[in-house]
Amino acid sequence: MLDFKPKAYFLDMDGTYLDKPKSPEKISAENIEIAKNLNDQNIPVILSTGRTNSDFVLELANKINSPYVICQNGGLIVDNKNNILIKNQIKKDLVLKIIEILKREKLFFIFNSSSDIFGTTKRLSICRPWIKKLNSHTYDEIPQITSVTKILTFGKTPGGMRKLKDKLEKEFFNLKFHIVSRGWTIEINDMNATKGIADEYVCKLLNIDPKQTVHFGDSGNDIVTKEYLGAFIAMKNSPTNIKKQATIVGKNYKRGGIAKTIKKITNNFAKTE
Repeated sequence: MLDFKPKAYFLDMDGTYLDKPKSPEKISAENIEIAKNLNDQNIPVILSTGRTNSDFVLELANKINSPYVICQNGGLIVDNKNNILIKNQIKKDLVLKIIEILKREKLFFIFNSSSDIFGTTKRLSICRPWIKKLNSHTYDEIPQITSVTKILTFGKTPGGMRKLKDKLEKEFFNLKFHIVSRGWTIEINDMNATKGIADEYVCKLLNIDPKQTVHFGDSGNDIVTKEYLGAFIAMKNSPTNIKKQATIVGKNYKRGGIAKTIKKITNNFAKTE
């Protein structure tokens, strides 16, 4: 268990905080309540996600009274009124080079977590529910590149995606690459856009020592928080390689896993106080 009582909590969303992914509301009342109560007690709970600053994300942040939201793995940080505080864009020339590589590899990709997906064809054979909701386009329909804070790409086996990640890391030292979705997907950000850097930045805004805070997550983009914060807590549903790198392992994310894990942490400290 932790050897300090957290002064702030950073929460990944998918596979971590959103414990009812197949329901319309996506999240249980239990998980909302625990975060709102902590924020009301001036113990900040901050969403730290790969998602963009969508209406859903901002509405959830306001439901729990969270002052800030970390989006795009730190590519974008906003307050709860959606005012932009930090925007770490990938340089245009790097975006264009990445696109050419992904096209050669015949991969699908999405910019900035938008609803548009680009590939060799408009016919999507990947049977994931969230992909079916996207607007499919061919490579010929890629728009003019303006502002890109994150690229998400997939279309190979997990082994193929790992090999591609290794190749990209050797060529693009000034970008960050994270394997997510249990190995099926790579997220690409600017080198300054990581959840660890972003969590630390928000700690400074809150005047809280980062080493007295924790980050909950389940993917490769969450591991980097360990070197910036006091602890990285992996959910029990995380892949084995993620759990091995965690400070501690919490409950499975479903059925209020975040609420149960936070209650266990706070109850342990209550017994010693």
